[in-house]
Amino acid sequence: MKPDHAYHRRHQLLWGLLLIVVGAAILLDRLDIIVLHDYYAMWHYWPIILAAFGVNKLLYPVSAKQILSGLWLIFFAAWWYVSYEELWGMHFYNSWPALLIAWGVGLVLEPLLNKHFIAYRESEHEK
Repeated sequence: MKPDHAYHRRHQLLWGLLLIVVGAAILLDRLDIIVLHDYYAMWHYWPIILAAFGVNKLLYPVSAKQILSGLWLIFFAAWWYVSYEELWGMHFYNSWPALLIAWGVGLVLEPLLNKHFIAYRESEHEK
């Protein structure tokens, strides 16, 4: 699959799913099936949108940077939510070193993933 085509498919899929979810939530609220009267409280869950963008980058990846970028977005969204909610006793003050660890993991994984993508491209040229 060509990189431009994969990029277009990922973005189309992401925006389509986001529109479906937002539209369905508003419709269900208007039909009084669910209650979303506190729209401000919904923004409390904005990291879900960030995680969705991260998952989107993992669909049809064409490079190691794309995979690492997607994983970073997912991790950052999870870290933000856990810190904001103060789950497991973690908050912004004591959980920020997890960001350094994630950054280091990304630096370690990048050469390994690059090697995989180079081998994959070479095997595609042999066909």
